[in-house]
Parts: sequence; C-alpha cells; structure tokens
Amino acid sequence: MSNVDDRINRFLADLDSAWPGGYTAVLFGSAARGEFIPGWSDINVLLILDRVTPELLRAANGALSRWREHAEALPLLFGREEWRRSADAYPLEIAEMREGYRVLRGADPLSGMTVRPADLRAALEREFRGKLMRLRQGYALFRPPSDELAEFIRSSASSVLLLCRGLLLLTGEPVPAGAEAVVAAAAKQAGFAPEAVTRIVAHRHEAAWRATENDVVEYLTAVETAARFVDHFHIGART
Repeated sequence: MSNVDDRINRFLADLDSAWPGGYTAVLFGSAARGEFIPGWSDINVLLILDRVTPELLRAANGALSRWREHAEALPLLFGREEWRRSADAYPLEIAEMREGYRVLRGADPLSGMTVRPADLRAALEREFRGKLMRLRQGYALFRPPSDELAEFIRSSASSVLLLCRGLLLLTGEPVPAGAEAVVAAAAKQAGFAPEAVTRIVAHRHEAAWRATENDVVEYLTAVETAARFVDHFHIGART
C-alpha cells in the first residue's frame, strides 16, 4: 500500500496548490479496504468543492492529468450541495463507499448521509439487469473459446463483485473481507451457485487465465439469478 499512499500524497499536494481555498477528499474502494490489487485495481477518490466552477476545473488540469497517468480512474467531482443531495441518485455507490473509506482532506462527507433501501434496490436491479444484458451480448459476440471472450469476462468481474457487495447491503447482511467471501455470501442470499463466479473473480487480474465455457455459462446464470432476486426483494422483509 505504500506505493498507493505515495501516489495519493503527490496528488493531494498538487490539489493543495491548485485549490488553496480548500476541498474535501475521500479515498474509497479496494485501496481504502486494504484489498488493492497492483496493476488491476483503481484508486478511487471522491473530491468535493464548495462549488465546481470552470475556473477551479482549469486550475486542477495538471493535477488531474498526472493523476490519470498514475491511477487511471479519474476522481469523482461534486459540489457540496450536489453531494448532500446525491444519495437518491447514487445509492449503490454511496452505500458501498460507507463500508470502507478514508477521509484525506476536510470533514467527513459521509457522516449523516443515509441511503433509502428502496433507492438501493432500484439501483441494484438496474445495474444487475444492465450487466446481464452486456454479458449476454458479449457471449453472443465472442464465440468461445476465444481471447476476446476471456478478456471480456475478466473485465466484468470487478463490477459483478461490486453488485454482490450491494446485494449484501440491501439484505442487511455483513459484507465480509475478501472477494471470494463476498461472492459466497451473496450467493447464499440470492440462491446462485458461487463456484464459477468465485473462480472468475479470483483470477480477474490474471491476463493469461481463461474461464471455461461452462464457467461463462454458469457466470451468466448467476448474474441472472441475482437480478431476479433483487427484482423480487421486498424492503423490510428481513427486518
């Protein structure tokens, strides 16, 4: 993690110069949870300004350009009032963020923020359905076995893992540490077979690894089952 911390500290030093009036910065995702995979994971940062103006964006051009070279994922940028009103627009992202984050600058922007379960359920269903549609398209387009299908499936694993985390948050279950444990817990809740999803998630950062055709079929079935579970989930049914 020291390399990640070094990159973050350089980025913050650049932003301190670009935005001397102050800002809020939060590290979230795998780097904040201690699950960062070098060469694969993004370094996810949230930035909040009092107001996001064209002048402030221009001032941060150099800092953001250098950050993109080192971290690939650009930070999320919000005005303070936008952020306060964003829980209904980004319920999955905010609910997941609350599970592990580090405040790097400013006050804690997640303190007091609540995500309505109905908003989270609707966002999860939309994301699961969208992911299922893209997986079906990829399976139809890239005939197995092929390098294109292998890369397509590997690249989908991180977002499927995020959705599994969201499913656990929706059901009120604790989100365990470790990707494989998350898949197993989500599978238990939603009723899908976890084996293929676990294999794909475990090897998601290995460019040479190839899922079998049976793995891919079971993976699609698991996402379809999870989407159906979220669709039929009744808020309050388990409380």
